[in-house]
Amino acid sequence: MKNFMQQLCAAGLLALCALPCMAQINGTGYYRIYNAQNTSDYITIANDKFNFHKAIATACGGLNQAMGSAGQARAMECVGRYLQTDIHLVNDADFTTPAAVIYCQKENDNPNNKRYNLIGQGTSLLTLTAGTYSASATLKFYDNYITINSVGGSGANTQYTASIQLKAQNNILANLGTRYFVDDSGTFGINTSYSAQNAKWYILPVNHFNVVPEVEFNGKYYTTVKVPFACKLSGQVEKAYVITAVNDGVLEYQEIATTGGTIPIGTPVVLECGSPNAADCQLIPTGAPKFTAPNSSISNSDAPTADESSDYTGTNLLKGTYFCNTDGSLSFPTPSGTSSFNANHNTSSTGPQKYVLGITESGKLGFVKATVTYMPANKAWLESAAEFPWELPVTVMLGDVDDDGAVGISDVSVLIDYLLGNDVDPFNAENANVNQDEGISIADVSDLIDMLLNANPAQ
Repeated sequence: MKNFMQQLCAAGLLALCALPCMAQINGTGYYRIYNAQNTSDYITIANDKFNFHKAIATACGGLNQAMGSAGQARAMECVGRYLQTDIHLVNDADFTTPAAVIYCQKENDNPNNKRYNLIGQGTSLLTLTAGTYSASATLKFYDNYITINSVGGSGANTQYTASIQLKAQNNILANLGTRYFVDDSGTFGINTSYSAQNAKWYILPVNHFNVVPEVEFNGKYYTTVKVPFACKLSGQVEKAYVITAVNDGVLEYQEIATTGGTIPIGTPVVLECGSPNAADCQLIPTGAPKFTAPNSSISNSDAPTADESSDYTGTNLLKGTYFCNTDGSLSFPTPSGTSSFNANHNTSSTGPQKYVLGITESGKLGFVKATVTYMPANKAWLESAAEFPWELPVTVMLGDVDDDGAVGISDVSVLIDYLLGNDVDPFNAENANVNQDEGISIADVSDLIDMLLNANPAQ
């Protein structure tokens, strides 16, 4: 009886992070998954609320109810509600949602083994399934990996199913069969059949995900991220910063990576980009992700351990979260009626005032008071009890009008075009004010030419 409920709750629970693992058929690595029927639905890990204790104790009615079909049905419905909380299907065709990046870890190196653990958003499948029901009934779910099978197509069009065996151990109960993961009209679910198209999934290796620039300032574009893996800056993602201090309302920051460099694992950062388009701005996941390791009291040689080797060790005032699920209270049946659990998991506006990236009242790039009720997942912010705007100092390179990092004759041409009323892009207005007066004029052209002549006397 105990083993049956272990399998029962593990089944659904495994589904919880399980879908993303279908991509794992090509071995351990990062993947994303979308439904073969509803191709705009991508799997994301949105929470880590699953509670097998409640599914057994409250929904089923305890282990003594596990032999009855009614208790089993209640437990499965409770499991389903948790799955809807912890897995969300979202439209992510542009691939800008870090929660859709799933690290699938193969159980072992056997080429015939198709079982995987799923890791994402700071947690893992095996972490979620570890624990105890009571002192006398230890629940161990490590045998319940997700099985990934190809069922049609080829190459990039290969379709997969993800399944788990609902099977009682030691012949205590009959085999309940296989459950397949499905897209139930935009909601994650499980089914006994994989014949329908909504039980089939496409799996794509993740070579990068795109970054959405949010704030424009001086010809550059900025945003913040916090992801549970190390990642390389690619494309038009040019710099990554941490915030180290605040003095008299002005933030001090440190550049920790440039294009081709790596953001340390799990570090909330400000990104500087050279393009406003997400398709031009990429981050490349690298190495193993950070996650909460399984309960150390449960022994299993295959249990993964968190990779903490590349943690950022410097000062960083930025904060962030992996979850912002606002599903609210969800109900499920119990032997005595109904019960519920709070499906919310987010960082709310309570506590210290939160500041998010934006343009301050003085027109500078900085952090402004947040007006949202809940802070979004995978973003970064600052906290303070003060009510002043925090501003990032800007490095000015007078004369670098075209914002290419150097001062040359091309800057003279761009400045003249600007003064003639032509549309020039990029154009750094602060760098164009060479003489630092009230505005940009022909005098700045003259001063810029003098600057170049003095720097190159032979001209």
